[in-house]
Amino acid sequence: MQSQSSAVELQNLGKTGYVCLYKTTFPLPPAWESFDGLSKANQKALGSGSADILKAIQTFSTSPNPSMNAKQFQALILAMVMQESGGNGNVVMDKQLSHGILQVQVKGEQPATCDPSGCTYDNYLKMLQQGVYGHSGTGSPAAPGIAYWLGSNSTGPALRAYNSGSVIDRFDYQKVNHDSQGRPTSTESYVSDVGNRLAGVTPDKFPDKEWLSHICGFEPVPPEVGS
Repeated sequence: MQSQSSAVELQNLGKTGYVCLYKTTFPLPPAWESFDGLSKANQKALGSGSADILKAIQTFSTSPNPSMNAKQFQALILAMVMQESGGNGNVVMDKQLSHGILQVQVKGEQPATCDPSGCTYDNYLKMLQQGVYGHSGTGSPAAPGIAYWLGSNSTGPALRAYNSGSVIDRFDYQKVNHDSQGRPTSTESYVSDVGNRLAGVTPDKFPDKEWLSHICGFEPVPPEVGS
C-alpha cells in the first residue's frame, strides 16, 4: 500500500527541488501536477514533436485504476515519457531491446519506430499504445503495458513493475534485481524519478544519475540500461 507523506516528512534536498522517495512513499494522484501544467512545463524539452506527443497522450481517455481519473492518467503517461525518453522517438536502449518514447521491449510484434523522414503523430501514438496497453505475442500479453500493472496495483508498484518486469518488494518500490556481476538490471530510482516528474520537477532542474546516487543513495545503473 502506498504511504502518503507530507513535504516535511520527505527528504527534500533543496538543490533541485527533487525529493528522494524511499520505500513505499509516493505522491497520490490529487497531489500531482495537472496534465495541462506538465504539458506546459515540459513542452520545450519535448522539442519539435511536442504537439503530436501531447495530442496522442490525450487519446487515452479512460483510466485503468479507480484511484486516478483520465486526466491524471494522462499526466502519468507524460511523466513516464519524460523519464523514458524525453520525447525522443529514436531512442534505443537496453542492448537494443527498448524502443520508442516509452522504451517498450517488444517481443511479439514489430516495435513502433519513427518514419525515415521523422517522427509523426501516428508513430508516437503507436509507441504510446505499445507502452500503455502492451502488445501481442507469446503470453498474454507478451510485455504488459502500464495499464495492465495499474489494473491490480497502485501507482508506485505499477511503475516498478513497468521498469523491472515485476514488483520485486512490495515494501520497497526502489528494490531491483541484479545480474551475475552484481549490477542492477533496471533503474533503482525509477519510481522516485517519475514521482518527482509528476510533482512538477522539470527537466532543467532534474538531477543526473551521479547526483541521485550520491545524495539519495540510489544505485547507478549501467549506461546501457538507460532510464
